[in-house]
This record gives sequence, C-alpha cells and structure tokens, in this order.
Amino acid sequence: MTQATATTPSVITEAPIHPSLATKDLAKAREWYSDKLGWEPTIEPPGVLVYELDGPDAAFTIYETPFAGTAKNTVMNWVVRDVRAEVTRLRERGVTFEDYDFGEIKTVDGIMETPDGDANAWFKDRDENIIGIVQDAAAPAAGAISTMLPAADLGRAKGWYAEKLGFEPFNEMAGFVLSYRSGRSRFEVYKTDYAGTAKNTVAVWRLAKIRDEVGRLRANGVAFEEYDFGPEGRTVGGILSEGESDLNAWFKDSEGNILALAEDSN
Repeated sequence: MTQATATTPSVITEAPIHPSLATKDLAKAREWYSDKLGWEPTIEPPGVLVYELDGPDAAFTIYETPFAGTAKNTVMNWVVRDVRAEVTRLRERGVTFEDYDFGEIKTVDGIMETPDGDANAWFKDRDENIIGIVQDAAAPAAGAISTMLPAADLGRAKGWYAEKLGFEPFNEMAGFVLSYRSGRSRFEVYKTDYAGTAKNTVAVWRLAKIRDEVGRLRANGVAFEEYDFGPEGRTVGGILSEGESDLNAWFKDSEGNILALAEDSN
C-alpha cells in the first residue's frame, strides 16, 4: 500500500465518504453492475470493487460479506440530471424499479414526483441493496453519489454526529432528512423504520493517519469495534493493520450503522 500524500485529509469532517455495498458473490455483482448499469470498477483490490462515476468524490465500493442483503433501507443515492431518462435507459437493460407508497406521495410506474417537480426512483441490485435515483439538474454528466445512513431517531442522530464526529447539517428537512458535507462528498441521515437492519459496513471515510483519527474520535466518546477476520487478520485496539500500515477501523453510530475509516492509499 502506498503512502498517503500530504494533501490527504486526516480529520473525518474533511475526508470523503462513500457508500459500502454488500454482496455474497463479488464476481456476480461485478457482472450485474456491468450488464444492468453499464458501470465498470476503476480499481479492484482483493475482495473489493471500487466504482468512481465522476472521480474519487463520487465513488462507492462493493465488498463480499455473508451479511449481504440484511439492509432493508436505501443504502445509496445516485444523483442524476434526469431521473426519467435514466429509468427508461435502465429498464431497457433489464433493471426492475420498485413501487412505494409514502402516504401523501407514492411512486407511479416506478417514479415518484416530488413537490418541486423533480423525481425519485428506486431499484435493487442482485443482492437486494436498495439504490435510489435522485434528480438534480446540477449533477455531473455521469451522476454523483450520496451515502444514505438510516436513523430511527433523527434528533438523536443529529446530536451524535455533532458531538462525536463534529458534523453539522448544511440542510435539514425536519423529521425527514439531515444533509451533510464531508470533504467534497456528502451523506444523508434520514428517518426510516429500517435503521439498524444492515449487519455489514455501510459507509467508509478515506483519510490519512487513521491511528491519529481513532485517538481523536475516542476522546470524543466514539467506541471502536473489535473484529477477528481469521487468516485475514484482526483488529488490535480497534485498528486492523498489515505490517506497519494501518488499514481500517470500525465504529457504530447512534442508530447502529457500522461505519469505517480506511487509510487512503493515494
């Protein structure tokens, strides 16, 4: 693993975050995303597929885990300029769209009209990960990625992210969603009854010197998880290392989401 550059963020609020999607079969997941979405991974480290739609700040990863399919909530939003055009394109490639009834608003033929005239849609990948498509005329041509983190109690989540991690929302829809920026990326914490269902890592921050950041976050009251991956190693003091290189650390937020820090290799 190469050393992180001097410009790589070393504080979580300045670091990019990306969704981490679970699969039970990495080869089949790669095939599905290529065949159905037309996406190819830009990097393929062992056990992981890395996709970058518009550079590293519009990225997500897919990794193999027996806990694939446990998340019952939206795990990632793909932000595009025209939802209807993308729904048409993906349907032609065999993607099936979900229909949801939210009471006052609901999807019609897979598309939900929003009060401001935009549209949303949702589909599932082969491992039952729920992916949303959100419309924004200012999105890059390839689209942008937004990490989606479920919350049972938005007030509790807002307080936790502020006190423990140092994040404050830049936008808030009371009772529905909190929007955050992390470096040049973004994530949403949103209200859902399905918070805490995912038994896998759902999001990763990439930053330098994760050992320093683990210490800083511990001082804020963040508790790090200990995992034993057998032949692949185990965490010591909350950190998975290889030789002299620190690789990953994991913690849970107030809503039970498993989040990770990863040493940036750029």
